[in-house]
Amino acid sequence: MVDIGRVFSTSFAMFRQRFWLLLGMWAVFFAIQTAASMVLGIGLGAAGLAGAAALGSSGFDDPAAMDDMGVLAGLGIGMILFMVLFYGAYIVILLAQQAAMVTLASPLEEPMFGLALRRGFKSALPFIGIALLLLLAYAAMMVASLAVAGAVGAVAGGSIGGVAGTLLIVLAALYLACRFAVLVPVVAVDEVYNPVTAIRRSWAVTQGKALSILLALLGFGAITLVVLGVPLLMIIGAATGLEGGGEPSGGAIAVIIIAGLALIPLFMAYSIYASAFTASLHVEVTDGGAERLEEVFA
Repeated sequence: MVDIGRVFSTSFAMFRQRFWLLLGMWAVFFAIQTAASMVLGIGLGAAGLAGAAALGSSGFDDPAAMDDMGVLAGLGIGMILFMVLFYGAYIVILLAQQAAMVTLASPLEEPMFGLALRRGFKSALPFIGIALLLLLAYAAMMVASLAVAGAVGAVAGGSIGGVAGTLLIVLAALYLACRFAVLVPVVAVDEVYNPVTAIRRSWAVTQGKALSILLALLGFGAITLVVLGVPLLMIIGAATGLEGGGEPSGGAIAVIIIAGLALIPLFMAYSIYASAFTASLHVEVTDGGAERLEEVFA
């Protein structure tokens, strides 16, 4: 069984103990993502300027226009390939960030910044393979759900079949989310870099613990609603009041500004805690051991 209380107590302890290291890791990847976004902007701007220059230098009644149109087509294909490669690299960066943050937050690892960073980038490519495998599993689940919905609809009616299919998809998605909740630390902390092996290990260590994991995830969802949901609701409520027409009130504008500014540090802290929570859940479902925890918290 999973001790849900221990998951949260461990996660808050790791959040406090390693906050500044985790904040530094978050800042490193934020800088990398910012630089990547600048590269994308420069690349798209250069491609746009090249396309505009090609259009400006040709007329459609010019025999050379067909050659220029070919150039434009080439630029378009090149831009598409550039965006595919960029977003692929961006996804790799996001996956590496998750792995590095969870490694640094894990009670089973010493707080070593360089080691966590290396583990992060080493884990990124296996995560892509895992994502593709899980996508295939999701597609199979959808086909099975549609088949069940069709069978139920043939017997009890189309609307009932649709409800049954939707319910089955939701239940299956929740179950799979519980069984694969520790995939990131399985790869990054346990260093299981084979995608198939990582999926099998996550499935094995969560055997018989899906309900407890679901309750823990619901608790984490409640934290999410409080930390991020409350400021967002304040912003939405104040913005809705401004749409009524007339002179905008200073109070509503102040609420929007304050809540918007508060969201920045709250999101940073939430991202750090999410890594600590995932790492702590991994320790619990894999029976990390009280002695190891005592060594880390000493």
